[in-house]
Amino acid sequence: MDYHFETDSWGASFSFPWAAVGGHIKKCSEAQIKILLCILAGSAFTSSAVISDMSGYSETDVDEAVSYWSSLGVLRTNGAAPVCALQPDDTTHVFSGKNEPVSLVEAVRPTKTIAVDKKVTVKYTQREMQQKAENDADLKALINEIQTLQFSINGSELAKLIELYEYYKFDAPSIMLAADYCRSAGKCSIAYLYTVMVNWYNEGIHSYSDVEGAMIKAAERKAFENKIMRLFGMESKPSKKQRAYIEEWEKLGYNNELIEIAYNKCLDSKGKLSFSYIDGILKKWAGGGITTPEQVEESDKEFRSRRTYEAEDKSSYDLDEYESFANNFDFGDVPWNKGKDD
Repeated sequence: MDYHFETDSWGASFSFPWAAVGGHIKKCSEAQIKILLCILAGSAFTSSAVISDMSGYSETDVDEAVSYWSSLGVLRTNGAAPVCALQPDDTTHVFSGKNEPVSLVEAVRPTKTIAVDKKVTVKYTQREMQQKAENDADLKALINEIQTLQFSINGSELAKLIELYEYYKFDAPSIMLAADYCRSAGKCSIAYLYTVMVNWYNEGIHSYSDVEGAMIKAAERKAFENKIMRLFGMESKPSKKQRAYIEEWEKLGYNNELIEIAYNKCLDSKGKLSFSYIDGILKKWAGGGITTPEQVEESDKEFRSRRTYEAEDKSSYDLDEYESFANNFDFGDVPWNKGKDD
């Protein structure tokens, strides 16, 4: 069957050397071909660690694959080049101009302000991304510096990074700060970084100070969540619904003492952990202005006293009712007494 592939649908692309196809692609291993693809899609100046993270193979596998393709003349290396170059005149990120698809989507201009009120897909051609990196020193430095945090960058990932910088108007320091935050969470992925920053943008977080504040709040929220997990004896991560309860308790300012008391009451009543039951107790206390353990104890005493009074009052009422019934009962109305003398 004959094929005619429409390359316009590929977005950003890269060249694949014929030397790797002619006779070698049949003999190479799966790891060697995957690592080669990651090398071709990435930056010219990179490291074994970056390629390892990108491909999923170990750094040893990466070094062996580079040696293999270099021995065949497919790759050429010029020694150990630095991944990060902060000087704006360094040409550390190289794009291939070959096999570049034509984009029918106009690139977003940095000087144009766009109101982001719905999901918009921004597309860049490889040439457009190359020009942007060459013409903007801050963007070029960002592309190179973010790789030092073990973020790999291929064509689609680079497009998302440029989108954060150009479309959402986050400056380079803000993006690097957010990238470091993602790395600390074990998420060295441009896709994860993109999701986090777009969510922040939609929450009104735009500037460097806003990003700092969001990171501080996220750290406080995580610390509060960890305390609750230890308090409840939870070994696995909370579910999405459980995390929503925890976040609400943190926002409403419930302290650990009250949550622990509510947790113990939950176990006494239900015999197991129930976030919804604990949430009901906390909200009831909040509605009654109860904010301290002492107030909880006082409320419990009043409740017990009220229950005792109601029980005693009901017992007294029943006794009075019985006595009244007995005093006013006409035994002559009883069927077996009818017709008999009093």
